[in-house]
Amino acid sequence: MTGFLDISFLTVQVLSALRLAAFLFLISSGLTLIFGVLNILNFAHGALYMLGAYFMFWVTSQVTGPGGFFLAMAMAPLGVALIGMILEMGLLRRIYIQEEIYQLLLTYALVLIIDDLAKIVFGAEYKSIPKPAFLEGAITLFGGTVPTYTILVVVIAPTVAALLWYLLYRTKTGKVIRATSSDREMADALGINMKALFTLVFAFGAVLAGFGGALAGPARTVFPGVGTEVIIECFVVVVIGGLGNLWGALVGSLLIGALETVGIIVFPEFEMGLIYLLMVAVLVVRPWGLFGKPLKIKALSEKNLSFESQEISPVHFSSRPWLWVIPVVLLLIFPAFAGRFYQYLLTQIFVAALMAVAFNLLLGTTGLLSFGQAAFFGVGAYTVGLLLTKTGTGTMPALGLSLFTSAVAASVIGFFCVRLTGVHFAMLTLAFGQLIFAIAFKWYGFTGGDNGIQGIPVREIPLAGLGLLDIGSTKSMYYFVLVVAGLAVAFLRRVRSSPFGATLKAIRENGQRASYLGINVTLYQWTAFVIAGTFTGLAGGLFALMERSISPEIIHWTKSADPVLMTIIGGIYTFVGPAVGAVVLIVLNSYIVAWTEYWALVLGMVLLLLVLLLPGGVIGFVNEKARDYLTRSGWIRRWLFSKSATS
Repeated sequence: MTGFLDISFLTVQVLSALRLAAFLFLISSGLTLIFGVLNILNFAHGALYMLGAYFMFWVTSQVTGPGGFFLAMAMAPLGVALIGMILEMGLLRRIYIQEEIYQLLLTYALVLIIDDLAKIVFGAEYKSIPKPAFLEGAITLFGGTVPTYTILVVVIAPTVAALLWYLLYRTKTGKVIRATSSDREMADALGINMKALFTLVFAFGAVLAGFGGALAGPARTVFPGVGTEVIIECFVVVVIGGLGNLWGALVGSLLIGALETVGIIVFPEFEMGLIYLLMVAVLVVRPWGLFGKPLKIKALSEKNLSFESQEISPVHFSSRPWLWVIPVVLLLIFPAFAGRFYQYLLTQIFVAALMAVAFNLLLGTTGLLSFGQAAFFGVGAYTVGLLLTKTGTGTMPALGLSLFTSAVAASVIGFFCVRLTGVHFAMLTLAFGQLIFAIAFKWYGFTGGDNGIQGIPVREIPLAGLGLLDIGSTKSMYYFVLVVAGLAVAFLRRVRSSPFGATLKAIRENGQRASYLGINVTLYQWTAFVIAGTFTGLAGGLFALMERSISPEIIHWTKSADPVLMTIIGGIYTFVGPAVGAVVLIVLNSYIVAWTEYWALVLGMVLLLLVLLLPGGVIGFVNEKARDYLTRSGWIRRWLFSKSATS
């Protein structure tokens, strides 16, 4: 009897894992196909999955019964494919020649736009998609009760996999797609219509995402933003299997489906961290995935893109230090003319600017895109929060220890990450970040779990015989954060303008050439990673003091998107650009949220316009226009031009 029960239990769990793997494969196969040919890691793929589920809901609500269900299953992927073609031809086609970071930003902007448009059209409520009566029940299999719909899903997914294999390996179009994936330049030289092929592949990837959403919809609820949850699991799948490899997506889906099912049963307290632990293990041992191959990474100097217009400033601040006095004086007198809300808003900007400037030591200076920077922000914040709530540690020692713990975390994580390049580096930082998020989210006894840490006390700071400094008020916190963040940013500026910073820029331009010159590229990148992580942790510590409460959401990957957005908005290859981007993003978030509930739509449109119209960011645009104006006006002789390391 016991053995019978074990078999029935095992049957249910195996089919549950296969159902999850089926959903993941349908979505991730489209994602990996798009990456393999277009070389774009499409953040909007999850939004296309969501649209497939919504189209399924709409059609079944209009046409009831089994006929409506299967009609919706056929129409939803086609509707998503049409939207995918419009997006590719109207937007993505314009940025293929730009750096990968701009492609990621554009697809992220599309996520914000599509999510809010779905909320406007379908409402914010959770939607359930009804199944036909013959799919509502369950069957008994080896003693286990299994939903009939699960059997349908488990049967359909292998059928789709077989169809994909046939299309890619037995048709002329499939051979062209595989040839383009292997060598895009050669395919272009042979006269293949690359524009038409890119549109076809993107539409086909959208079909798979839409079909995955349509199939998953009746088994799950659909709501605006559901694609954001799915896309990260799909990233894990394609990274483990190998970017651009279809069979890797299949094996990765099976591994993740099995691991999540086992985790729920055996390790319920850490099940969400297991998949990221596997992702870390695979990337450390085999960076290009189980079935993938090393990607061709072009040096920045080989991309023929003009970054001088961004990086050269018309004003050399080192030779005119008085220019810094103006903004400093304005910030010092600001509380005298502004109320508490604006003081708090500017304090938020100081913290965000410090995080963005520290992050840009990696992206803009060293050429490394991190998707896990929020991990160090969280380490610093939790260090301060735990020390102040659970011990008698003072404010300044707690803040100092946040620097130390963040540096240790960055040292360990950076040791593994800097051995990778390009998208593999970005994905490994994402995996580490989500792993730390899972720990914070589940470790109730230490971090408070999903409740976080509330009521963080802000203790007075002794001033060496001059009394105590109370930073409990909004105004005093404003000045405290201004001083600490200002000193940190000044230090980062010195680092960037030093010979060490110049070496990092040489590595960014062409790491292979720098290595030939005898530079220890890995050591320099690791050092930059540690410095960036350390000061990001300091920003997190200041955030904990300012907010007096923290939660695991500050470590989630979506928080890591903030410094990326700030940096691109302001200007990647300028020093002050990320700080300007912080101002823009914080102000936009604050006022758009108050103005409309569809703030994500407005923010997405702003980001979209920035990518298309101001790829150099706000400061890059200002630098270029200022130089043109000074040249035409004849003032050029009165100004010194310099690299943005000093701007």
